[in-house]
Amino acid sequence: MSNDKQRLCQQGFSLVEVMIALLIFMVIALGLAQGELAALRAHTDNVLRDTAIRLAEDQLDDLRGTASSLEDDRTWTDAPGLQALDVPVRGGVVRFTRAFQITDTGATAVKLRRIAVVVGWDQGNLPQLEPTKRNHQVVLNTIVQL
Repeated sequence: MSNDKQRLCQQGFSLVEVMIALLIFMVIALGLAQGELAALRAHTDNVLRDTAIRLAEDQLDDLRGTASSLEDDRTWTDAPGLQALDVPVRGGVVRFTRAFQITDTGATAVKLRRIAVVVGWDQGNLPQLEPTKRNHQVVLNTIVQL
């Protein structure tokens, strides 16, 4: 082998090739980090939603158990007020707000009441929703026969 060919085989990578490889690695790493952040946000959203649903189900079960003593046509504002609940979630405390509404369905054959429970929480900078004055909320409904 000639001296020139032997020198070409031993040169290794140039600085430009190393910089291009680092740039490609950086783009891939940023894409993976962004995907991880999106997954973490989705997980947090699901945890908060699941907690709100659990709180709404608890209230709905309590109201179902006392359905015969419930007042007719209780609106959101007639309720004893919005109930604020501080719940530990993922190493922090999130304030949830819970309210309920009871309405007569107007059925003539049997007495039926519709019970709606709404649980809200704040997450991000979005407009607030009625009746919880929070920017995220879940609503559970049921109908009970008296």
